[in-house]
Amino acid sequence: MPEEKTRELVQYFIDNVEAQTYENVYAKLNPDGRFIMIGKTPASGIFFNREDVFNRLAPLLANYKNRPAIAFSHVLVDGDQAFLRASGKGEGIYGVYEQPYYGYYFRVEGDGYAEIIEYLDTVQLEVALFGTKMTRLPEYE
Repeated sequence: MPEEKTRELVQYFIDNVEAQTYENVYAKLNPDGRFIMIGKTPASGIFFNREDVFNRLAPLLANYKNRPAIAFSHVLVDGDQAFLRASGKGEGIYGVYEQPYYGYYFRVEGDGYAEIIEYLDTVQLEVALFGTKMTRLPEYE
């Protein structure tokens, strides 16, 4: 796969995430592609194709009052793979959602994404979107 196509799809991802049109990104997932959200949150998991993303993940992300505004700072491309660094802030139904360090790994095949892995602070997701209560032990106060 020419690196040129990878760069094109990475730019498409950046443009749509910054515009908060995530649906366009998921629509470019190959029929046998997968999107992976790390962690053990209700939104975490392996989503096996675009329909799976729309059916299982999209309803959970409705817990955003304001989708995160994400800014990209670094892009590394190597052949059919890429890694992006980003940060973002939004608001879930249970509070502020702030991610100073997002990471996205891509693998491209043909005209779409074969694999996207999203790396993030899952505690932020748990608290802001799903209302998980966190308590710190007194000795760490």
